[in-house]
Amino acid sequence: MTRNISPWSCYAERLALPSAGRTALVAAFANLVAARAGFRAFDLPDIFAAPEDEGDNDACRDLVRLDAELLAGKFVRGQIQTFARPLGGGEIIEVAPDKWEIDDPLPRFATGAFNLDRWAEPEAEHTHRLFVDSPQFDRWLAALKPPGPLTVRQVEAIVDPQLRAARSVAAAAMSVNAEAVEVTEAADQGTASGPTGLGPVLMDLREVTALTKLSRSTIYELKKVGKFPEQVKLGASSRWKRSEVLAWIEEQAAKRGS
Repeated sequence: MTRNISPWSCYAERLALPSAGRTALVAAFANLVAARAGFRAFDLPDIFAAPEDEGDNDACRDLVRLDAELLAGKFVRGQIQTFARPLGGGEIIEVAPDKWEIDDPLPRFATGAFNLDRWAEPEAEHTHRLFVDSPQFDRWLAALKPPGPLTVRQVEAIVDPQLRAARSVAAAAMSVNAEAVEVTEAADQGTASGPTGLGPVLMDLREVTALTKLSRSTIYELKKVGKFPEQVKLGASSRWKRSEVLAWIEEQAAKRGS
């Protein structure tokens, strides 16, 4: 049996499909989107039918796409198993993680189906519905931290792909540099840190102000509006990861040079 399922149409219908120990992909994704973005399943058809507006409509679609990428990442890494069953019913088979190595996972989440033989082609006629392992998904969703309000830095990264790419490059470069610094400092101090020991080098506020040349009040003001890295809570005190502060400095330098 083959037929194409209209994107997002299934979210306006019954999502629960019987399968022992498994949940329909569309039902699992609806739960994820509800938990992270606050959208109900029947909101999704309207969200993707809305016109592009460089505003609320596009922001809603971006949030859903981010959730699709998040869950697809779990599938690619084999942390949540997926399954396929012929449309209409039949023998269910496991879907190997490499069958999620696709450029854009959103079309699969939009329909909850794919073509078993032409799995990399989103436009191919659907032959199978997709399911996820229920216990694995439930454990992951239960442990998933709520995203909370988006910071200014996160919003900027969503609406400005070039800025997001620049930050990614800066963070990767500074991570390498910071790792070298951490290892050197650990050797000098006779202690282990970073990847070779107990964790990344952490800095207190005095060290952060010395490194950034910013006042304490400026650092807290930037952090308050989401424009400075968040601290790591250690009991009653707070520390910053050196690698994140260095990446932030590199980002500011890149802005001035652009």
